[in-house]
Amino acid sequence: MHVSHNRLFTIGLLIAALLGLVTSSAVGQSTGGRILGRVADPTGAVLSGVNITLTNQANGVSRGAQTNANGDYNFVEVQPGGYTVSFEMSGFKRNVQKDVTVDVNQVVTLNSTLQIGQTQETVEVTSQAPQVDTTSTQLGAVINDRSVNELPLNQRDTYQFLQLQPGVQSQLGSSGTLFYGSDSAGSVSVNGGRGRANNFSVNGGDANDQFVNLPTVQPTPDSIDEFRVITNTFDAEYGRNSGAVVNVVTKSGTNQFHGDIYEYFRNKVLNAQGYFNTIKPQFNQNQFGGTFGGPIRKDRTFFFASYEGRRIRQGASGSQVIVPTSPERGGNFADVGGFPANIPGTTTPNALNDPFVAAVLAGRPGCTNAIAAAGGTPAAAGVPWQSIFPRARFPFSVRIR
Repeated sequence: MHVSHNRLFTIGLLIAALLGLVTSSAVGQSTGGRILGRVADPTGAVLSGVNITLTNQANGVSRGAQTNANGDYNFVEVQPGGYTVSFEMSGFKRNVQKDVTVDVNQVVTLNSTLQIGQTQETVEVTSQAPQVDTTSTQLGAVINDRSVNELPLNQRDTYQFLQLQPGVQSQLGSSGTLFYGSDSAGSVSVNGGRGRANNFSVNGGDANDQFVNLPTVQPTPDSIDEFRVITNTFDAEYGRNSGAVVNVVTKSGTNQFHGDIYEYFRNKVLNAQGYFNTIKPQFNQNQFGGTFGGPIRKDRTFFFASYEGRRIRQGASGSQVIVPTSPERGGNFADVGGFPANIPGTTTPNALNDPFVAAVLAGRPGCTNAIAAAGGTPAAAGVPWQSIFPRARFPFSVRIR
């Protein structure tokens, strides 16, 4: 069998690409949580071999597990959302626990006690007291999609919610944003740490600018399911930086089509007029977009897409400019109390100190005669302007025409 070198080279590239994909997925940081617990009978004895089914309530995707010899089970990489957990074993009633919520990187401890009876009988639990996380030392806060969408956001910058977390000192840039790529991005200090010591990820992928370590990927608020800010003692999987860890998780498709369309408009009607402005400068901002998601194949394959655009039309206020008066344009500075201090060649008030400027004046045709005719002293370094031009008037032949 003969295989050409070109084909071998192509096969080698494909293998390298596949290895690169595997490697990149292996080093990605997780955004999923965990559900774990222990199953026992009414006497407290642990039960092994209990069939456990975990079902996502939004899209119907399910996965199974069994308890081990110690009665323990563990679901890893559970995507944030609401779940139904069912416990089944021959000789015991089927136990179903609904509305089990898993947040970003959250560890949910869900123990269950099976009652003796027929499997056809079902015991449903729709709510339970919040569990204390005894499996992780991470400290942080979760911000859900309701907070993201309903709380006010200047320019719809989701990362502004970092300012609401304990121990976080946020300094937004002059453009009002933290997002890297703006003309003046800000920084965030967590528990006194450096502003460049934080780690940002979106859906488990690296979202850091390698130079200034600010977020480079900013999902639109309407596309965000939730994000979590871990401020202290995070797990070893987040070993990149010593500061906070910000995990952003976007929404996904479900068994139902869903989405929204929006536009936010801002103009100058309610803006204040600047101190030096004679009119309000133009400021029109339109932020518009939408999201849409749904099933491709029910309970199996889904899609979700989002788009946001921003258009800004803004008038820029210039610096204050002092315009010469009509007499000053004619060379008469008598009405302003003498010569201004910013005349070329002036380093101390009202004196000609620059020999070059003095030489230029002296070499200008007719300048020396005009100064003498007005009763002035010839231009030279160190001579006061008032002596060169009496009565604070520039002769016509001296002015540049």
